[in-house]
Amino acid sequence: MIVVLQFLGISFSLAMVYFALLNYRRGELNAVETFFWFIIWTVAIIVVVFPDLLRVFASTFLFARLFDLLVVGALFVIVVMVSRAYIATKRMERKLEKYVRGEALKDVKARKK
Repeated sequence: MIVVLQFLGISFSLAMVYFALLNYRRGELNAVETFFWFIIWTVAIIVVVFPDLLRVFASTFLFARLFDLLVVGALFVIVVMVSRAYIATKRMERKLEKYVRGEALKDVKARKK
C-alpha cells in the first residue's frame, strides 16, 4: 500500500513539474517562478521517497506526530501564497484603476472639443 501511495505521489509531483515547465514555455511563468515550483516538487518527491527525513524535523521542533508538522508547514505555505495573491491583485487593481481614469479623462477632453 505504501509503495502505491509513493508511486502516486511521485507521479503527481512529476506531472506538476511538467505543468510548470509547460506554463514557462507559454510565458505564463517566469524563470524564477518556474525554479521555485521545480524546487517545491523536487522536495515533495524526496519527502515521498524518504518519509523518515521528516520525522527528524518533527522531533526537532517537538511535534508529536509527523502529520502535525505537515499541517503546520502547509498552513505556512498557504498563508504565503494567499498574501502574494492578494498583493498581486491589489497591484493589478491599482493599474486598472489608473488606466480607466486615464481613458475617462481622454473621453472628457475629446467631448469638450
